[in-house]
Amino acid sequence: MAGIHVEVFLTLILYIAWKFKVRFVEAFPVGCSLLVLLLYLLSFFRALSFSDYLAAAGLIAAVFFLMKKPKEQRREIMGYARQELFSASALTALGMAFLVCFCVGGKAVSWWDDYNFWATDVKSLFYLDGFAHKYANVAAEFGDYPPGTQMMKWWFLHFYPAEFQEGLMFAGYYFMNLAFLFPLLRTMKKRNIFVMALGAAALWFFPAVAEGFWLDGCCADLTMAVIYGAFLTAVVDKNHDKLFYYGRQALFLMVLVLCKNTGFIWAAFGMIFSCGYQYLAHKKEGGEQRSGEQKGRDESKGRGADGKGILAVILLPVLTQGSWLFFCLLNRRVAKLTGTALKMAVGSMNIPAYQEDMVKAFVEAFFCWPLHRWKTIAVDLSPVGLYLLLLLALYLLYRFRVLERKTAVYTGIFFALSGAAFYAFNLLGHLTIFAIETQYLEPFGMISSIERYGAPFTIGGLYLLAYYILNGTRQGVGAVLCMAFVFLTTDYTSAYRGLVGYRENVQDVMAQREEMIDDGAEVFLQAVGAGEKKSIGRVLYLRDVSDISWVRNTYISFEAAPVSVMYGSVDTAVMGSEEIVKAVEDAHAGFLYVDALKGEGEELFAPFVEGGEFTYGCLYRAVGEGDGMRLVKATGSD
Repeated sequence: MAGIHVEVFLTLILYIAWKFKVRFVEAFPVGCSLLVLLLYLLSFFRALSFSDYLAAAGLIAAVFFLMKKPKEQRREIMGYARQELFSASALTALGMAFLVCFCVGGKAVSWWDDYNFWATDVKSLFYLDGFAHKYANVAAEFGDYPPGTQMMKWWFLHFYPAEFQEGLMFAGYYFMNLAFLFPLLRTMKKRNIFVMALGAAALWFFPAVAEGFWLDGCCADLTMAVIYGAFLTAVVDKNHDKLFYYGRQALFLMVLVLCKNTGFIWAAFGMIFSCGYQYLAHKKEGGEQRSGEQKGRDESKGRGADGKGILAVILLPVLTQGSWLFFCLLNRRVAKLTGTALKMAVGSMNIPAYQEDMVKAFVEAFFCWPLHRWKTIAVDLSPVGLYLLLLLALYLLYRFRVLERKTAVYTGIFFALSGAAFYAFNLLGHLTIFAIETQYLEPFGMISSIERYGAPFTIGGLYLLAYYILNGTRQGVGAVLCMAFVFLTTDYTSAYRGLVGYRENVQDVMAQREEMIDDGAEVFLQAVGAGEKKSIGRVLYLRDVSDISWVRNTYISFEAAPVSVMYGSVDTAVMGSEEIVKAVEDAHAGFLYVDALKGEGEELFAPFVEGGEFTYGCLYRAVGEGDGMRLVKATGSD
């Protein structure tokens, strides 16, 4: 089915390009957004694999659509598709997608946040064919993290449904990021292999100018950044049909809010930018003397302000965010950071008394450290350096008459205010929500945070700037300027490691993973049915109080997916039956598994077992009985 999925996806993109008379690379992120939202909808019904039938139906529908057209129009459609598909920009995009996905095929999960959520959650989606039921989601501490980026990872994993392939997961992640970068290739004209290769290299190196975490893991920050940047360019690119103009913006924001909990912040910035730009454009048009016919043509192309279109851009992302939050509410999914934020809001959070050190680290990192943490052979941009560079570039674009004065001033004000707001939010977050995380007391840890969480501002801003330059200067000049900037400021070491260099460490990564899973954990994973296309629900895994390792627990959770695992420790010297019952209830666990404990552990659990014979290393179903609990040995059918 993989071939059919790819064919239908490309057909969808070609149809969008033909329907709205846009370039193939411009339609690419629109098609990607539609696919993500379709898979998101299917996930609620645990029916992701139903996309196979939809793909087959889509292919049949495309054939019928083409056959029903008159011969001349059919020839026109095929000619348009051929022209777009074999254009320099499309060939570069498709070649780059294939090459990147092939190169990362041997990648293994190695980054801490991937084990915590981004990879573990995808593994659950793969085996369960959708979202887990109530109190059955893996990575329980990150329960309300949105699944937008996970959808594309699942789509690639589904190309080989027999086994969970980590390399396919990474391929899906990189593919989604590239999909929203491809519109930058639209000014590419001639099919020159050297120029196409240079353009592809610049596109790969571009995000590494300001963010490097995406090259090791598969978190959502870079994805948010490229979607945010694509949205900003979609706002200023008004020479399109009204449906495409506003529809594209709405789709981008709908996917953006599904990428991460902080997606709504960048969606809000995007909405503000869009509304202000529409007002500016409408005011300009209102001051011009135009005939009614010309005004009608402009509005049909999206140039005139449209209340319904703007409302759709605002309302649809809000409804999308609401659908996920409502699902989380029904299924009691909440992240530990959400809880921390709530405690902060009501003033019940104990904040450590080293805020002054945190502020010093922030100031030093903001002014002195390179954004991508590592020194490069050319220019190392600090956060404040890039912030000022964005504003300077807009001024120069105005001085050289690439941008009109109002557009340059408006974009500059937006960059200045949104950047200041973000960096203020970032500092406030470290003084409150992240106050207990001491790695941020050092500039190296702090710049890592600024780099990662600030990616939507830095990369999104550079994205819009690149659009202005590529479309406002003479052919070739803009491309040379953009590539020169990228090649002088990017992090080559990380970009190489993310694509090829990672292979040197794969064996070490797998060896470390094996070391983390001790003999007891191996038996546990076998008992709960880890890695099967079903889940028994949530299991509480108890170990002796002398054997606590939250790092190991995270690795076990990854291996156990799609089974949801909670962890606890038992001190047989002080704990009683009431504490055991409470631990199971607090974990909302339907099953209990206990490793061998020191002391008289069997006596602690014996009252819950019929006959009083409790066995370590055995999976029990926890059955509630009034205020108590009964443990029943689980069978294979469980």
